[in-house]
Order: sequence, then structure tokens, then C-alpha cells
Amino acid sequence: MTDVVGPYELAQLIGRGGMGEVWLAHDTRNDREVAIKLLAKQALTDPELQERFRRECKLAGQIRHSHILPVWDFSVEGRPYIVMPFIEDGTDLATILKNGRIEPERAVNIVRQVASALDAAHRKGLRHRDVKPSNIMVEPDGDDEQVLLFDWGIAHPVDTSGAPPVTRLDQLVGTPAYIAPERLGDRVTPDHRADVYSLAVVLFECLAGVKPFDGEDMAILTAQVLRDPPPLPDHLPVALRDVVAKGLAKDPEKRWQSAGEMAAAARAALAPPFTPPSGSASVVAALWPAQNPVRSAAPVPVATQPGGVVPANGPRIATAGLGGAVVALGLLVGGVVDASLFWLLLPLLAAGGGLVGFGLWGPRREPVRPGDPTLDPGGFPKPGP
Repeated sequence: MTDVVGPYELAQLIGRGGMGEVWLAHDTRNDREVAIKLLAKQALTDPELQERFRRECKLAGQIRHSHILPVWDFSVEGRPYIVMPFIEDGTDLATILKNGRIEPERAVNIVRQVASALDAAHRKGLRHRDVKPSNIMVEPDGDDEQVLLFDWGIAHPVDTSGAPPVTRLDQLVGTPAYIAPERLGDRVTPDHRADVYSLAVVLFECLAGVKPFDGEDMAILTAQVLRDPPPLPDHLPVALRDVVAKGLAKDPEKRWQSAGEMAAAARAALAPPFTPPSGSASVVAALWPAQNPVRSAAPVPVATQPGGVVPANGPRIATAGLGGAVVALGLLVGGVVDASLFWLLLPLLAAGGGLVGFGLWGPRREPVRPGDPTLDPGGFPKPGP
């Protein structure tokens, strides 16, 4: 006999956690496969777990984002459940990392998408509090990968009052290896930057193949507060290692202030340095001549008339005068002026064109440089007797 929860027929158990079970189910209303998360039977008598599950139902339904696994349906009556899409070819990041570290480009791409989801939640005043590889789904998307963040069961509104937490429950909820140091003390009220720390741990694990701190829970929690993380492999760019180190800063004020900021810095760290293409300098020089070209040490002498006058450009001046006459003829042909005015305008325009040409190409006097024998023959002392 098939187990039924609401309109959903349970088909196969996919996974089990401390708070619930995830089943592949058939949606009888919409005739589709779905993933349904049920509150574990043993949790039905635990008021705290029931409240956390109800919170997940409520919060997950509020957030709609391309990198957050959407909630299609939920119920808090009877045996509470949450209905989500079934990602048939998806794999959680924890399973991927069982094979060791992944390429930096892939790691940064995954973190970038998770960061986008976290920023969207943080803008709504929510923090996830359990960012870790097993809560990150990766599915093929053509030549790329689509990444989805899920499991908001311990998500919590950000406390903006500045008051210290009343109990230690908030500080200990989550997975020890990914918990930010400020959640283990009472000096700082945790905020969205605790999620940034967790995401930095995920990035470290993707790049190194191991967590920065591992072992027994209490040893991990102690190390989070007292020890610096081990260095990342030397083959990684220094800039990328610096990005991760800043994300793992013990002090939230010294950490990246948003998940998106850290992801952008990680992408920039992998970007190749800009190198101008070969030959670009000559192209620029051709398109943008120097405003002050360098003069040669020995200028080529220019033939001049006596007194330093450069010969006039007679043909150009004559052409300008002829142009004025052509303009006058055009005015006559176009009917702009009559014949009586034409003979008056003709000499005026011809002379005007000639004057313009004279101004542009007429003789000009070059400045006389002392000591230049081609311009000032008297510039040199005469030889003695």
C-alpha cells in the first residue's frame, strides 16, 4: 500500500536527516514528480523541532530566487511537509567533494551562485545559519551548472536590535565545521556575516578538498575561535587565497561584508591580467599623433628668400580666388542674384577668395633664431683679420 501525504504519493526515500526525511513522491493533482520533505516521526513530539519545521515552511515560501530551491507547497497540519522540485540529475556539493577538491573556476562559479541566493535572503532580513555543501544542489545546465541553496530549517530573522542573545540555542544551531566564531560567544550578536563565514568555509573546502577545521565537534568549535585556518595549496593564486582568508576572519568587521562582495573578489582573483595586444602602441600612435612631436637634433635647412620669407603658394591662392568667382557664377545660375548684381559680386567674391587663400598659404616669416646662418647671416661673429 502506497503511503499518501495530502495529495502526494510517497514513492522512494531519498535522504534522512536529524529533523526529517526527503522522499520522491508523485503529485496527483499536477501529475508530476516532486521531492517532499516530511518532519521525522520521532520529531512529532518535539516542540522545538516542530517549530523549526514550521519556520522553514514559512520562510522558504517567502524567498523567490533563481538560486534558491523553490517551495511549491507546504502544510503544518498533521504530519508537516514541504514540497519542492525533484532535481533528477542534481547532485549535492557534499557528494561532489567526496572525490576531492574541484577546479578553482568551478568552485568560484558555485560560490557565486550561492552568494547571490544569500544576498537575496539577507536583504529580506533572513540568515540561513546552515550553509554547507550538503545544502547546495548542483545540476548540469548546458555547458554551465545551475546551483540551488536549500534547507532553511534553521533559518532565522536577523536581529538588528543589537541586544545579546538571550540563550545559547541560536549560537549552537548548525553544523560545527561551518559555524562562525561569533556564534560561539556572547560578545557579538550574529548577523548575516555569519553566513558569509560559512560560505568561505565552503569555498575553502572546494579549493583544498578538506575543511579548514575537522574532527570532534567540540574540538572544531574550539578551533573556530582560537586557531587560524591552515593555508590553502600553493598552486592557487595568491589573490584567491587572500579572498578566502578574509572570508574566514574571526572578527565580522574584518570579513567580507556580504556574500556577493566575497564572490566578486574571488572572480576577480581568477581573472587573467590585462595585456595590451601586440602592435596596439603603433595603432594608437597612428590614430592619435603626438601633440608635441620631438624635434630632430639637427633640423633640415629650408630654402628661404632673403630676410627669412618662405616662398608663397601661388597656385593655391589663385585657386581660392577662382573659387570665389565660381560662387558668384553659382548665385547667378541659381537665380539668387540677377545679372546686374552678378558683375558687382564677381570681383568682390574673387578678391575675397584670394584674400582667404593668401591668409592660408601666403608668404610667412619664420622666427629668426640667433646663430642660424640660413636665417640670420649676421648671427655669427665675423672671422678676425
